[in-house]
Amino acid sequence: MLKPLYTLLLGCMLILPITANSMNIKDYHKDVMTGTNGKVDCTACHGDLKRKSIPDAAVCANCHGSPQDVAKLTKRPEGAGHSVEPNPHDSLHYGTDLPCTYCHQEHKESKVYCNQCHEFTYPKMKR
Repeated sequence: MLKPLYTLLLGCMLILPITANSMNIKDYHKDVMTGTNGKVDCTACHGDLKRKSIPDAAVCANCHGSPQDVAKLTKRPEGAGHSVEPNPHDSLHYGTDLPCTYCHQEHKESKVYCNQCHEFTYPKMKR
């Protein structure tokens, strides 16, 4: 009875590295996350935490800058009025406190968190 269970567990352990490296990764992150051996280095974002953990915002800041830095990069032009959508990184409701992972997803399509109530398109958003 235990032999089939052990066989199943062994099979899962052999498949796990293949599955982890076949995760969908955005093109612009592949250089950062691929090690010299050609395999994806999950610790680049997840650290030593479990693979399915959400990366800490500080990890994003290592490459992209602080939330305030990102907000400056996506600032609306002066006098743009309503012709330009609001700055998604400096929200009227949340300021710069909204975690990156509420919108930005690495292994699936990103989404605009604000669109739970609004209808913003953010045409330059990397998906």
